[in-house]
Amino acid sequence: EQLDVVKRENKNLADEIKDLLDQLGDGGRSIHDLDKQRRRLEVEKEELQAALEEAEGALETEENKVLRAQLELGQVRQEIDRRMSEKEEEFNNTRKNHARE
Repeated sequence: EQLDVVKRENKNLADEIKDLLDQLGDGGRSIHDLDKQRRRLEVEKEELQAALEEAEGALETEENKVLRAQLELGQVRQEIDRRMSEKEEEFNNTRKNHARE
C-alpha cells in the first residue's frame, strides 16, 4: 500500500514536471513569436519613418514653389500697376494736349 502511495506521488510529480516543461516550451515559443513580431514592427517603423521624411521633403519643396509663385505674382502685379500708371499718365497728357488745341 505504501508502494502504491509512492507510485501515485511519483506519477503526480512526473505529470507536474511534464506540465512545467510544456509551459516552458510554450513560453519559449511565445518569446520567439514576440521577438519576430518586434523585428517586423521595427522594420515597419523604419519604413514609415522613411516615408514620413520623404513626404516632409516633398512638402517643403511644394511650399517653396508656392512662395516663389507668390513672389512672382507680386512682381507681376507691381509691373501691371506701373504700366497702368504710365498709360494713365500718357492718356492724361494726350487729353491735356487735345484740350489746348
